[in-house]
Amino acid sequence: MLGLGVAWAVLLAAAFLAPRLLPDDDPADVVTRQTARVAVLFWALAAGAIMLRRRELARWAWVLGAAAFCVHVATAFDRVHGWSHAAAVRHVEAVSGFGPGLFVSYAFTLVWVTDAVWWAAAPASYHARPAPLDRAVHAFVAFVVFNGTVVYESGFIRWTGVVVFVVLGVLAAGRVARREH
Repeated sequence: MLGLGVAWAVLLAAAFLAPRLLPDDDPADVVTRQTARVAVLFWALAAGAIMLRRRELARWAWVLGAAAFCVHVATAFDRVHGWSHAAAVRHVEAVSGFGPGLFVSYAFTLVWVTDAVWWAAAPASYHARPAPLDRAVHAFVAFVVFNGTVVYESGFIRWTGVVVFVVLGVLAAGRVARREH
């Protein structure tokens, strides 16, 4: 899993270098988007690994994805919102039309980070938890990622999100089919 950690660090470093490589009128927005994309990449890797029953890969991708998302949140608040909740609400209002949707982002962060810490710190307990709790956590995280990549993005990121969700859907269907036989 060392390679996964190295990839995570390299991708986050690249996210912070992105404004130099991808000139834009708003370098803070570029860094914020790229850190979110690193988090989503590790979420997708974790979700796929869960479907394929690759527990250790899933575990560390999940933990690193949650950590990347924390970097994204800190970056957004530092570089875009000036550590202002009100500014963040205004930004969410401008992007989605519903400023209080920021509270969904707060819940998302709390759920993913709590779940990742649990899985990292106590994997036996984590795997013994009730299946409905496991499904609820993963469904909620997937719902927010879907909205963040497919609903509110455009172009390449939207289509990449569609492909990721189709692939995960195929993996989920295969897992269900194997369970029925």
